[in-house]
Amino acid sequence: MEIPSLDELISKFQEAGLTYLEIKNGENQITLKKEIKIAAPITNEQESVTDKKTIPEKSKKITINAPFVGTFYTSPSPQEDTFVKIGDKIQKGQVIGIIEAMKMMTEVKSEVTGTITEILVTNESTVEYNTPLIVLKN
Repeated sequence: MEIPSLDELISKFQEAGLTYLEIKNGENQITLKKEIKIAAPITNEQESVTDKKTIPEKSKKITINAPFVGTFYTSPSPQEDTFVKIGDKIQKGQVIGIIEAMKMMTEVKSEVTGTITEILVTNESTVEYNTPLIVLKN
């Protein structure tokens, strides 16, 4: 297998929208990894969290949405417990699930701290971009 130049490989990696790629050729190995940042959460009033003027000071509901299209998994494997469950207090950066796209597994991490009030998708559900996955209150 011929490995293209690094510039060409990075360009194709970005064009394909990949988040992780590992190529091994004998003793040579190239790994490309792209951190996924979830867009700003949406409140139940469908307003941007960054618009502080319209958000009440009391506890607000926040939705964590799918960052891309794929199959959503609630646990790392069928034999393991789910990443989160209703009532769990989660921290910013905590893994709440995995989305598989094009045979690649990508962790979905929370961008906020809060308590889970609803889990809106089941294990192995197909999700579209921006599909609400979990509802939190903070």
